[in-house]
Amino acid sequence: MTEPRKFNKWHVLAVISAALFMINLDVTIVNIALPSIMERLAASLADAEWVLNVYILIFAVLLITMGRLGDIFGRKRLFTGGLVLFTVASLLCGLAPSIEWLIGARALQAIGGAAMMPATLSILNVTFHGGQRGLAMGIWGATAGAAAALGPIIGGLLVGGPGWEWVFLVNLPVGILALAAAVKIVPETKDPGTSRRIDVPGILAASVGLGTLTYALVEGQAFGWTSPLILSLFGVSLAALILFVFIEAGSPTPLIELNLFRNLSFSAGNFLGLIVMFSLVGTIFLSVMYLQAVRDYSPMTTGLIVLPMPLALMVISPIAGRLADYIRMRWLMSAGMLMVALALSLLSQVTPEIDGRMLAWPLGLAGLGLGLVMAPLGAVVMASVPVARSGAASGVLTTMRQTGAVLGIAVLGAVLQFHMVNNLRLFFAGIPFMPQEAKDAIIEGVSKGGMGAVATVNAPSFLQTLIAEVMTEQFTLALSSAMTVAMYVCIGGAVVALFINHRPRHKTGAISPTTVRDV
Repeated sequence: MTEPRKFNKWHVLAVISAALFMINLDVTIVNIALPSIMERLAASLADAEWVLNVYILIFAVLLITMGRLGDIFGRKRLFTGGLVLFTVASLLCGLAPSIEWLIGARALQAIGGAAMMPATLSILNVTFHGGQRGLAMGIWGATAGAAAALGPIIGGLLVGGPGWEWVFLVNLPVGILALAAAVKIVPETKDPGTSRRIDVPGILAASVGLGTLTYALVEGQAFGWTSPLILSLFGVSLAALILFVFIEAGSPTPLIELNLFRNLSFSAGNFLGLIVMFSLVGTIFLSVMYLQAVRDYSPMTTGLIVLPMPLALMVISPIAGRLADYIRMRWLMSAGMLMVALALSLLSQVTPEIDGRMLAWPLGLAGLGLGLVMAPLGAVVMASVPVARSGAASGVLTTMRQTGAVLGIAVLGAVLQFHMVNNLRLFFAGIPFMPQEAKDAIIEGVSKGGMGAVATVNAPSFLQTLIAEVMTEQFTLALSSAMTVAMYVCIGGAVVALFINHRPRHKTGAISPTTVRDV
């Protein structure tokens, strides 16, 4: 493996961090812009949801492939090529005249982001050595998590100011500057021993498996969970994912090297990465839904209430990443997931009357817990594989993380809709004087993800007011159920963390005062 001698590793880290922030920001920043996008592009909520899901889904499916291509053709080459595509696609998103155009441009964005993401971790893994690697990985984890968590507040500023288009156009100056710096600063690395063959059957099987699963989760309430279409999609997804495992086991050049999962720390670390992103993205998604749909807060106010979460994450992540070089992290990471579970338990107690600002401190607690896990997770996983396989390993980790993000939105969104529809059906059963057509219209609207179904009901104003109040109450109850599901997932993550057998790079369990000052 070749490595240029003349480069400043901290400049490399700065370039990687800028690109990484931009990639992860686009996972959550669009949440705030969706109402404006729907209004300006005359889109339904179901269509608008795919602006989120198409990005995360394609991103997750292509990550492992791009990690392999980086090992073969050069990580810098994939990084800069992906940066160009991501920046151009951001321009196309900002200029979108229709929802179909926007979804297509978001797909291009995802391809560019997938090319960059595995390269960021691989380049850092090769560039930094010894104790500095843990700090670099901590900054990497902090950047990724903070970007995803800061999405709502940055989105609120942009949507409330220049307009929703700037949610995407803001990437242009960052992308151009990062590209200019990357060409001059980032070293080229590759794995010359890697086979140049690409596992096309594996790519297709993984794409079908994840794609059909996501579609079924997103559209399950609209079509009915027991409808032939949704049941067929779940069946196809299961079959495709099982086929994927068999393909990888027999392939001479597998997309995922299954033997990596023989290492318990690698397996547990990747599964924990999925749970972490499930929790992070899912918590933001549910919190934003509550603050805007129930409390009717502005995008800016919503972003400010969510802000303690990324702030706590940014403060604790570099310290936690540094600690990974000195102590065994299983107990600290397990405690972090329990902190997130406690925060979600508190968030599940929300009511329509509670002051929305009270959500700030549980969100801050969740940020602290996630910071204890996200930063050292990259170091733990990468330390469990040979450096020559860092591209493949980083591709697996980032794929699991983004799969968690997909499931965080799809699963918790499905729980939210399912409980709300059931709650409304029970309530309407006790109102005999309400026309059945009105009941059906509201149920259908909520099943498709809409909270504005009341406005379409032809009923007296007093009845519309009553129904609106009931929908708010039932939405909050459904939200509580979704938060509870997320809480139990985090408890499971605390158990998974205990299976990580990370050996610190330094034998001593104590950190000197000098090291603390360096942190």
